[in-house]
Amino acid sequence: MKKLSIILAVVMCVAALMSLVACGGTSSEYEINYDIDLGQKRDLSVLMPYSGYEIGTVNNSLTAQTIERLTGYKTTYTQLPAADASKTLNNELMDKRPYDAIKLTKDQFADLVKDDMLVDLTDALKKFAPDMLSEISEESWGVVTVNGKIYGIPERASSDNIENPIVFNNDLMLQCNLELPTTLDEFENVLKVLTEKIGRPALTFDRYTPLVYAISAAFGIYTDWQEYTVDGTTQVLYYMNAPRYKDYVDYMHGLYSKGYIDMAVGTNKASDCINNFVNDNAAAYACSLWTVPSIVNSMRSTGKITELEAGSTLDEYLTYLRALKSDANAVEKVYRSGGYSYIVGVPYYMAENVGYVLDWMNSKIKDTDTEHNFREIVLGTENVHWTYSEAQGYLPAANFSEKDDASYYLTGTNESKYTDYWKARVRKQPELFRAWSLLMTDADAVGVHNITDYTPPIADYNANRSAIEEYAQDQMYIMMKDGTGKLAEYLTKLNGQQCCAKATEAVNAWYKANNK
Repeated sequence: MKKLSIILAVVMCVAALMSLVACGGTSSEYEINYDIDLGQKRDLSVLMPYSGYEIGTVNNSLTAQTIERLTGYKTTYTQLPAADASKTLNNELMDKRPYDAIKLTKDQFADLVKDDMLVDLTDALKKFAPDMLSEISEESWGVVTVNGKIYGIPERASSDNIENPIVFNNDLMLQCNLELPTTLDEFENVLKVLTEKIGRPALTFDRYTPLVYAISAAFGIYTDWQEYTVDGTTQVLYYMNAPRYKDYVDYMHGLYSKGYIDMAVGTNKASDCINNFVNDNAAAYACSLWTVPSIVNSMRSTGKITELEAGSTLDEYLTYLRALKSDANAVEKVYRSGGYSYIVGVPYYMAENVGYVLDWMNSKIKDTDTEHNFREIVLGTENVHWTYSEAQGYLPAANFSEKDDASYYLTGTNESKYTDYWKARVRKQPELFRAWSLLMTDADAVGVHNITDYTPPIADYNANRSAIEEYAQDQMYIMMKDGTGKLAEYLTKLNGQQCCAKATEAVNAWYKANNK
């Protein structure tokens, strides 16, 4: 009986091992076929992020049809669900669903590289995607390179923007004879006057804004991860470990205690803030630049401005604070966003078709004097969707809204041209373009990038990033109300239990190795 039990145990172990291999496999079992005829296009299947549209709409859109016409590849798109996208993605890959390419968030990409689920594209790019190699920057390739191997196609953001202002109700500012503040003292005085004017806290923001960049800049905290010099040692730190983080929180606590900050900021949704701001229940709103169209639309729908005014600039109604300074003589610096929207990879078990996938993506990125593929995908047709002005660049035409979904279909960008094309999208709303132009003044001189926007997968950072950010957000709202008496305790937990010290060490190791 004992011998039988041993035999059964061995059989079960072998069966379990065989099952594991069958379900997962390893990338070394599959090889890229370099001997293919690209003149004989094959149909492609691509797994995409959730679009907000029905999948039929995704597959039949003008942009999808344009891509098929320009590349010659019939492509069927499938999309992940809005909820539990990463869980669904993992299940699809474990089942070896035949997706030729998958469009991933940076976190999803990091997880799949760690699990050896993506094809090494390094050599295949040289043969099948010469345009991508030349039009995508070395910095961008670095984001998808692990141990010298390229595992994806980076889709760089359309523009590195300064995009986190505090929007002021300029009508109220003018009524109170106030000018846009530049220092912390001036800002507090403006909030004091505006709070008295409207009879409630002047400043609002939503629950996802623990770091109000326009304010934290005055304390030398420009972004989430940046360089600081502490006791003669320079290293990259998370903002909660910044030398003057306590000063920033103390300042915010002071504003909150005096009744200048909306008491509901810890639970506010963006829609709550917009509603309060438009209806004069707040006079200043710390938000994303991309909230401006929603503010304008809400002002129009509530009758605060006319339809005609909504289609023009709103200098009399809105004004924008980019960043405060510690004092009048300080140098202005502020967060400038950047990084990568998505990364496209190929599942290891679909390696054989890599040549076709890269050829498809390479065709999409081409933009020469004779082949304007990328421009047509992004902007559409001249004089139908866009026009061109020597003075202003690319401008939206009457049918430009037909290209609102263009960025969804990108699989890498022509980095030297994308920003110029993208500006046409910003120009769709005159007030948005005015705000963007104001914030981007001298952007190269004042902008500070988040270092982790440009990192490849770093295990100890990626594994702990969400927990670190959620913890920092929660503690900020607690301390804004209660003060910084427990900050040391919170920092101990941040760096220990939440693994921020481990993440910091890993980020610095990468940063020092790549910034010699």
